[in-house]
Amino acid sequence: MPSTRKKTKKNKTRKKRKKRKKNKYVVGIVSVPLSPNKKFFKVCGDSYIASSHITWLKRQNIEVLIIPYTTKNLKYYFNRIHGLYLPSGGAFAGTQMKYYNICKKLLMMAMKENDKGCHFPVWGCCMGFQQMLILADGNDDVDNFLQKFDSYNNLLLPIKFTEEGKHSRFVRGIGEKSFKKLKNTKCTMNNHKLGITPEKMKKNKRVNAFYKNVGISKDRKGKEFVAIIEARHYPFYGVQWHPERDSSMDALVKFFSKEVKKSKRKTYKTKHYKRYKKMTSKKIDCMNYSENLYKKCTFYWHKRSSSHNKKLCNVAQLRNTQNLDGTGGGV
Repeated sequence: MPSTRKKTKKNKTRKKRKKRKKNKYVVGIVSVPLSPNKKFFKVCGDSYIASSHITWLKRQNIEVLIIPYTTKNLKYYFNRIHGLYLPSGGAFAGTQMKYYNICKKLLMMAMKENDKGCHFPVWGCCMGFQQMLILADGNDDVDNFLQKFDSYNNLLLPIKFTEEGKHSRFVRGIGEKSFKKLKNTKCTMNNHKLGITPEKMKKNKRVNAFYKNVGISKDRKGKEFVAIIEARHYPFYGVQWHPERDSSMDALVKFFSKEVKKSKRKTYKTKHYKRYKKMTSKKIDCMNYSENLYKKCTFYWHKRSSSHNKKLCNVAQLRNTQNLDGTGGGV
């Protein structure tokens, strides 16, 4: 007669596996176009993402799905994710309508999802933060909406929280310890030349109606810029600086991951889209490419017929080449 203990153990293992599958959360990250004036343009793929964004999310057991900015089928990606992440990148991307339009479409889809009662959070970092502001303005003015600041080259700054910001979901979510650190120490790493002043944000009726100004910082010349935003009626959050590059800022990604895990939306599995093939990807040393901003970047080839040369990318003094199986998506 078979042992009932063995059966019980097997049943428990199966239940655990089912629970793991149910608790699988995926965030979509939009890839950033390569800059035409960079040395490795037309060598290392069609787009890239600083690897710090990917590892930041993965530390919270959030899976990542890369969304190529050139895709013509957003539904494929949107139907597989529980949240959206707009990463940092070159300032040039803010003037590329193709990149801006993909961010616009995804944010509109995220808004519709929330309007249906399905929790769908969005996080924007640096350039992603800037895209969110331009979109809220409603004029698609990628060339002139943002203002210039001297906040480049790893400038460490504190945050001055606004009265409205002190009572925000963001502040409650990161906890008192992180709130005090941001407020009292020069700990936010800034690498941006563009942004928006608190005055301009307040005067802009559309932006001010959509987002709260949660916190402010000052650049090297004492010019104030908005450092943190939070949507008034949606779970959308943006930071002008780089918390993903500092492990002491993990309270922020924990907050965002909790927002993601509130989602109860049903997502499609890869098998529903068999005709889509994974992108080729490489994680490589990109200090030269990013002008010493990022240690590692993941570069992506969007098409099988891409003219970009994968072998040359190996030779271009870009070390530690590896394929990333878990981050590729269809095109």
